[in-house]
Amino acid sequence: NRSTDFINNYRNVDMLLLDDAQFFQSKEQTQEQFFHLFNDLFQKGKQIVLTTDCHPSELKGLKDRLVSRFQSGLIVDIQPPDLETRIAILMKKAENDGLEIPYDVTEFIAEAIVGDIRAMEGALVKLLAFSSLRREDININLAKQVLKNLMGNNSFMNLSIEMIVKYVCRNMKVSERQIISKSRTMDVALARQLAMFLAKELTNASLANIGSNIGGRDHSTVIHACKNIDKKIQDNNKFQRKVESMKNEILGQKTSNL
Repeated sequence: NRSTDFINNYRNVDMLLLDDAQFFQSKEQTQEQFFHLFNDLFQKGKQIVLTTDCHPSELKGLKDRLVSRFQSGLIVDIQPPDLETRIAILMKKAENDGLEIPYDVTEFIAEAIVGDIRAMEGALVKLLAFSSLRREDININLAKQVLKNLMGNNSFMNLSIEMIVKYVCRNMKVSERQIISKSRTMDVALARQLAMFLAKELTNASLANIGSNIGGRDHSTVIHACKNIDKKIQDNNKFQRKVESMKNEILGQKTSNL
């Protein structure tokens, strides 16, 4: 009855925080024990926080009464952190460790590693180790070496922003003059945002550099453009396929020029 003893240890906690509750699937004894623990804590007015990798209604192999309790509270969809948040995480880690890292290096790492915070922090640790062992200052070139080592040589394509802008202009049937202008007509604005998005995805350029090369915009404009394109990708499958096709064509174009 070790599982019963284990559950009994948690009956007097003020808050229960359980990660990856989806692993309860098909484990009937564990579900039964947790059901009673959940009810006990709930009736005592204690806080219960659960995380899963999908919506509770999509969990398979869980008893209905457990799913209904999962759905009885506030359900929040937590998305991966955006660029600004990733930069803030790296800056906070550097501050906590008493380190001084140039902002452009922090931004570069945050742009290169999108979906995994642990990998991003690991890249920062490795960058510091490289700097210490080689007795080199931390800069963009050293950061590139570290990320290539972690992510492979194919992580970085030496595409230029100019090359991407020219491609987008041909594909979207707008002129380069229109893209760098202040025009806000729908087709021009979309082409401009696509150029910024693809430049962020396919080059090593900083957001400030991308904005500067596309009509002298600042980095916040690039962030806004990328968020808009991300949302359109999520909402429209046809648009998602179009963006993927554009990426592949740009990379193929670059390969043919090498």
